[in-house]
Amino acid sequence: MKNIISAFKIVFSETLYIWLALSLGFNLLAIYYFIFSQTTTFKVYFDSNLAYYNWLSIISTVLISFLFGLVLTFLIWLGKNKVSQSPANLGNGLISGFLGAISTGCPVCGAFLISLLGVGGGLAAFPFQGLEIKVISLGLLSFAVFSSAQTISNKDCSTCQPSDKITIKPLLPAFVGFVLLFLVAYLPVISHKYNFSFTFQKKTQTASLTNTIKSSAPNASDILESINPVSGFTLNVAYGNLGPQLLAAGIIDFDKMKALYEQSGQPLTSEQIKILTEGSSEKIKITPETSYFLLNFFWALGLANKNIILDEGAMTKYGADQIGNFASTGGWTLGTKPAMEFYSKFEIIRLNPGQQLILEDFADNSYRPCCSNPVSFPDCNHGMAALALGELMASQGASSDQIFEAYKYFNSFWFPQTYLDVATYFKAAEGKNWSQVDNRIVAGKDFSTPQGWQRVRQWLTAQGLLEKAPSSGGGCGV
Repeated sequence: MKNIISAFKIVFSETLYIWLALSLGFNLLAIYYFIFSQTTTFKVYFDSNLAYYNWLSIISTVLISFLFGLVLTFLIWLGKNKVSQSPANLGNGLISGFLGAISTGCPVCGAFLISLLGVGGGLAAFPFQGLEIKVISLGLLSFAVFSSAQTISNKDCSTCQPSDKITIKPLLPAFVGFVLLFLVAYLPVISHKYNFSFTFQKKTQTASLTNTIKSSAPNASDILESINPVSGFTLNVAYGNLGPQLLAAGIIDFDKMKALYEQSGQPLTSEQIKILTEGSSEKIKITPETSYFLLNFFWALGLANKNIILDEGAMTKYGADQIGNFASTGGWTLGTKPAMEFYSKFEIIRLNPGQQLILEDFADNSYRPCCSNPVSFPDCNHGMAALALGELMASQGASSDQIFEAYKYFNSFWFPQTYLDVATYFKAAEGKNWSQVDNRIVAGKDFSTPQGWQRVRQWLTAQGLLEKAPSSGGGCGV
């Protein structure tokens, strides 16, 4: 402790290093927030997890950021003053920053970078849902701070200077860092093997899962094909002139949308450009290749189309002045103007009273895995897109059951991991193929909320049936 205090006095006697440490810490924190925002929002995060988990995760993330800034500042000071130092401190600092990044996210919504370690299932696959990764990161950073501080405080000690003799001791911290990195990658395997894990999600009243197994070891590739068929799922509804209407109203800025898809590595196809600029008589079909396009297309439509669900429903419960703060409103950046200038402003899809009742039956009883809200509370992009899907189908005479069926498949393309798990459960526990599973049950809170999904994952983990799905569909932003 004396060495750390001494190092602080030496290094931070110069104001430049104070600003450097703070700048590095805040910049890393900003990077962590960007990573976090790719898969979830703070509202979803706090609604889905227990309070103590949320605050432990947030506080540890802040500590990681500023300890990282402190370590780099110490190392920069040592380099500037030409003091010999162990390269292991830099290595462990970088490893810790990386661990902080991969543990950033939400257990129920996903972690943006966790797949880099080859881990399927996100933070939920870890025994403590990512908290252990943060503890390891803090441990490595604390050691790096202590080691660097010791070097700084002893910089003038002639007997403390390292000799020219090469020893393995300075390499031990680096070795420990890499061992811990591999341990993190192996933790889900340990959790799965010994059925050891904790759940930090809020509990909701849902139906219990069966304890019996009717079909052992379902074929994962067959199940994936059933939920995400290569041939896609086709609605009995054409695009018509929806695209040109969205462009004409400014809800979609064509140049912005085109640039977005080019940057994402999925440039708009000639057919998609035609859908937007000219309209199309083709029926709407979702496939692995079109799921991301349709997510934003329907998001724009749901955001702008005038409906009582938006005007008087759950979106207004915090006050009209707060509507623009939801992810589905504030997150829409592909228009020519701010999103609230389009919110429920255009009668693109008109419903008669009977069709509105069908829509409300669907919206009130269908959920999504990224949060615990029904479609009638479309506070995120998936919810707003689902609302548009229901509006469009209801306007064309679809029944509630037909809308629920379409939603089951659209959600499966937007959340492939969730519904691979759900479909695997129904196949193993009830012997049902995906097409045989009741559409309303799948869309309901028992299986299409974060809590419902986690229960399914825990059941699959206990049975050794957890599989990894390919990423698809887009996250909770444009």
